[in-house]
Amino acid sequence: MKLHTWLAHFFARKQCSALLPWDDAYLLSAAEKARITASIQQFQLGEGSDGSGLLRRAQASPLAKLDAGFLPALELFIAEEQRHSRHLEAFMTRQGIPCLRKHWIDHVFRRVRKLAGLELCLHVLVTAEIVAVPYYGGLHEATASPLLKAICVQILQDEADHLRYQAENLLRLRALRQPFSRRAEVFLWRMFMLATLQVVWRHHAKVLRAGGRGYRAFIGHCFELLDEVANCRYLPAAPIESTSASELAARIAAERESEVLIPK
Repeated sequence: MKLHTWLAHFFARKQCSALLPWDDAYLLSAAEKARITASIQQFQLGEGSDGSGLLRRAQASPLAKLDAGFLPALELFIAEEQRHSRHLEAFMTRQGIPCLRKHWIDHVFRRVRKLAGLELCLHVLVTAEIVAVPYYGGLHEATASPLLKAICVQILQDEADHLRYQAENLLRLRALRQPFSRRAEVFLWRMFMLATLQVVWRHHAKVLRAGGRGYRAFIGHCFELLDEVANCRYLPAAPIESTSASELAARIAAERESEVLIPK
C-alpha cells in the first residue's frame, strides 16, 4: 500500500473511541483483578509513548523527503498507540487499577530506541507490536468484562494494520541503504525477540495462558509474526479513499483540536 493510502487508512478511524461500550458497568471479580492488574499496568504504560524520538528520526530519514505522506502517517500511527493507552487507562480507572508512572521494562525499551537510528528503532517497535498480538488475545479471554473485550478487539485490529504498515516502512528503508546480509539482520532481530519473549513470559504468563497459549505456543506465534514482517508477506489492507497525501495532511492539521474525548 502506498504511504498516502496508509495516511487515509489511519485518518479514517481517528474517531473510533465512540464505538466502544463505555456504558458497560461490569466490575472485575477479585480473581480477575488479581490476574490482570500488574500485567495491564505495564502494557498501558508501554502504549503511551509520545513518539517524539521516533518522529525526530523519521524527519531526518530520506523517506520524509521522498513521500509527503510519510510523516503525517507516522504521526497518526503514534496517535493510535496513544489511543490504546488512553482506552486502557479509562478501563483501569473504572476498575480502581492505578496506572504506573514508570517500569524498568518500559525504560529498557525506550532506552534502546533512543540509542538507535530509524530502522533499528522500528525493529524494536515492531518487536513490541508482535508481542501485543498474543498478549491482547490473552487479555481478551482473561476477564468477562465486555468493555475490556471490546478494547482488546479494537487493539488487535489496529495491530494487524500496524504490522503491515511497519513491514512496508522497513522494506523501503532497506532499499535506501547499503546492502547488509539479510540472514545476519534477521538473525540479530530474532535474538532480540527471543530475549524479549523471556521477559514478557515471566511477567505476563497469567494473561497469556488465559488466551490458551503455553510457553511454546507463545514463542512460536511471535516468531511466525516476525518472519511475516521480515519478509513483508502481509496482504495490503484495503484502500480507504483516494485523497492525496497533501490534502489529508491539511485535514489532520485542521482537526487536531477536535479529538473525541473518552467518557469518564
